[in-house]
Amino acid sequence: MLMQSLTEFYYQLADQIAPLDRFNTITVIDDVVVINFDCIYDRECAIRGTDQLLYQAHKLGTGKRFLFLSEDGANLAQSGAVAVITNIINCFGLNHDTCAVVCREYLNIPNVAVIVKESIDYWCRVLYPTIKDIPISPGPFAKKFAVWFHRGTFYRLDLARHLFENHFDSSYISYQESGVITDRKMAEYFTDDIAWAKNHTPIIYDQLFPDRVYDFDMIVGAGRKPYLEYFMEIVAETDILSTNWITEKTIKNLYIGKPFIVMGGAGTLERLRSRGFKTFSPWVNETYDTIANIHGRLTAIKQEIDRLATVDLNQLYKELLPTLEYNREVYGEHINSW
Repeated sequence: MLMQSLTEFYYQLADQIAPLDRFNTITVIDDVVVINFDCIYDRECAIRGTDQLLYQAHKLGTGKRFLFLSEDGANLAQSGAVAVITNIINCFGLNHDTCAVVCREYLNIPNVAVIVKESIDYWCRVLYPTIKDIPISPGPFAKKFAVWFHRGTFYRLDLARHLFENHFDSSYISYQESGVITDRKMAEYFTDDIAWAKNHTPIIYDQLFPDRVYDFDMIVGAGRKPYLEYFMEIVAETDILSTNWITEKTIKNLYIGKPFIVMGGAGTLERLRSRGFKTFSPWVNETYDTIANIHGRLTAIKQEIDRLATVDLNQLYKELLPTLEYNREVYGEHINSW
């Protein structure tokens, strides 16, 4: 009898691995050591406890196969995880039959079978039960812009501050974090931003998430956000270096009919178009998405927000409506594609 491949093993046990062992860094199932990087990823592009992880992996790994998981956005290429994987491969002499990685990135790691799970398809499927009853707004709109920021990154603070100082009356602003996440060694470069964050955040639309505990309905549900009342969402993605992890922040708008500007990795809009969706040019100047310089990209986004603030957005929305309806249909095609 042939041994089950790691790919077959993953897809057969995925439903059990994800819900039952989601918060276990290391799980041994039969002859497979499953290492879940999402459990030790601190969202600032670093893997915590590398020495302990390697110790446990080396202790448990003799005679075993390895399956590495990155299902919730841990960036393996940026975080140091690839070095951990490579070390374990070398330690046990693993190959494509005995080592596999499940991730959102198109990685090329010697002696590893890489199972790429497209993030756009993933979020289309996961979000649908929460957003399926949200209609496309008929307009007109009470507000022009909205930001729904939970974790306080620098880019989110900068965009929230821009709306707060320049377009407060025409924006819904929610910034859940108190302050801003800044590495202490970098704080000297951002003293003005840190001071502003200390004096103005959190910015509360309705209520703070208690103890930062929330579910999908609290994040994207219509009960928390007045989707019918504003024209456009300004998105600041988790990953601004690549397009591998486009999240619910962007994807939900493709279904609920919201034009958006997204501060993500350069080429984020092109990645969406490659999956069949339409974006919003020429009504929105989307050249910002082609700017490699991150400072320049953020500046261009703020300039486009300022330009749109002077436009009759209700008329613009009528012109955009066929694109929004088209995206909703394409979204439906992605729900069962993963």
